[in-house]
Amino acid sequence: MNITPTINNYRISRQKSFNTTPCFKRLGSAEYISYKASNGVEYSIRVASNKILDFFQSKNKKNLIKNIANLTPTRNRLFLEQLAEIAKLYGSKKIIDVNIEDKILESIAQNNESAIFIMNHSNQSQDPQMLAVLNLLLAEAYKKNNVEEFPLPKIILNEDILKTMNPTRRKAFENFGAVGIDADVINSDKGVNTKALLPIIKDFIRNKANIFIFPEGRLATRKDLDFSKRFQAGTAQLVNKILGIKKKVTVVPVGFAYGKDDNSNINSMSIGTPIVFKREGENTTSSKGDIINHKESKLYKFFNKEKNADDVVITKNGVPVEKEVAYKFIKAILRENLEINSNIAIKKLNNNIEESEVLLI
Repeated sequence: MNITPTINNYRISRQKSFNTTPCFKRLGSAEYISYKASNGVEYSIRVASNKILDFFQSKNKKNLIKNIANLTPTRNRLFLEQLAEIAKLYGSKKIIDVNIEDKILESIAQNNESAIFIMNHSNQSQDPQMLAVLNLLLAEAYKKNNVEEFPLPKIILNEDILKTMNPTRRKAFENFGAVGIDADVINSDKGVNTKALLPIIKDFIRNKANIFIFPEGRLATRKDLDFSKRFQAGTAQLVNKILGIKKKVTVVPVGFAYGKDDNSNINSMSIGTPIVFKREGENTTSSKGDIINHKESKLYKFFNKEKNADDVVITKNGVPVEKEVAYKFIKAILRENLEINSNIAIKKLNNNIEESEVLLI
């Protein structure tokens, strides 16, 4: 088995077979009641889990969290080193198959322009660890390219995650970029969310912040729904809003997958081709990312019209879409690219588990 318990092993698969029909359907009344009930249960579980974690946590980890809570986030090398060290702790004792050889994060670091990273919400307890590893890889890329003032990570997550923490742990999470928003799918407080997101958007536009988002949000727990229904429009709306000020927005899709039971220490990550959106006058353009020539794609014909071009104008029935509704098409492009990389991560994980089983025999 060609994998080791580090983050420095690389393997990538380019097979992409899946169904990607866009869907913007809202939850029905029965689904809404179920959704609200599950949110209440989820909140109670978080409160109990955090109290148990606080009680059994080692003294060393408690001291570490206190140290993080006392840090001041700054865009310099010292904070970059601290960020990398913390990320190493979260990602320790893991076997992670990740395609660093594609040098995607290096290209992001070389440009030193802000980017939005979107990840599938595969496992709410393990996603923070994988996100820490992603930040470690990005930190290493900035260090390798001698970037002195790197964009700070801003991780947009459900405010309930922070609310259920003790004050010290919450402060530590916030120092490393956690930003809580009202993630209610139906009745979110737009005023509160705007207040929380506005400083992040300003820093993103000035290349002072990278944004990390799980577009499924709370719908990630609804495994009975297709990925197309779980993928919410918020990220696409954010991209569309930023394009009103910043002429170019880069989005990097990242797929996460985790082993279970005896293979729980085997994970995989697929860092996808960046998707670049631009606003040229009244038109919105997009690159295709990892959308390739395969029959299941609902978007390939759109990109195939100018397959040798870096990007194409987003159109509907041959007419460029209006800026106000461009987010619907941006959402479809992001969703398909994220699903591509989620499936790559799953396939890599399964291959690694099969190989480990053969070796065990």
